[in-house]
Amino acid sequence: MLIEFFIFWIAATVGAIAVMPYQFKMLKGKMEIEANKKTTKKVPPTSVLILISILQSVIFLGISSYIGTLLAPKVDLHWWILEYWIKGTTIPYSVPALLILSVVVAFILALVIIVFDVFFSKRMPKYEFEEPTKTQALLASLYGGISEEVLTRLFVMTLFVSLASWIGVNNFSYWIGIILAAVLFGVGHLPAAFSLIGKTKIVAIRTILLNTIPGIVFGYLFWKYGIEIAMVTHFFGDIFLHVIIGPYIRRRIKMGANIEN
Repeated sequence: MLIEFFIFWIAATVGAIAVMPYQFKMLKGKMEIEANKKTTKKVPPTSVLILISILQSVIFLGISSYIGTLLAPKVDLHWWILEYWIKGTTIPYSVPALLILSVVVAFILALVIIVFDVFFSKRMPKYEFEEPTKTQALLASLYGGISEEVLTRLFVMTLFVSLASWIGVNNFSYWIGIILAAVLFGVGHLPAAFSLIGKTKIVAIRTILLNTIPGIVFGYLFWKYGIEIAMVTHFFGDIFLHVIIGPYIRRRIKMGANIEN
């Protein structure tokens, strides 16, 4: 599994680097406010913060990739397409058909999340952020599709499935892994949401719910069709959500709020 480990590690690291312009754009306002506060603490230069973030990602993604590739085959979790490229093994489904299905599922998930987001927007604290460019959002989608799937599905879900199987919960081990990984996927988005919007109960509920729903779908796709299909679905879901549809909906909501005021 050494080749697969390095492929997942390198790809996930590239995704982690690609998301940085998006993150800095989203959190720019908060960072400027913190920098202007009178404090005795010395804030490292941006270049140092970026280097630290990259090193942390490289280490954590390496550990996640290694454990995931080590445990997944033992619990019948796969990367069918990658195995075909490396070993020439048979893929037990039609790749074109699954890729089309992935895009369709991604579009539906994006619509579901947007509907929930519009519902929550009326109850959320007022906040402002600088909208990332489409290029930045596109690059960030690589992080979602690759890096988050390596962390959450390949590592966390596989670990939970392995533990559940080990204690003898064979019939439900996959669903235990899928659901727990999806919930942790939502919880993992809380620090960024709290930093950007504010630390309130409604922000926590919205963040966990809107990430747990797609997380369950991605986990199911990993279980049934391999990690690559989960990655493709996650990637296109982020494209629809952050590049194509999401920015338009946010502009409409903002325009409506301005008219009411």
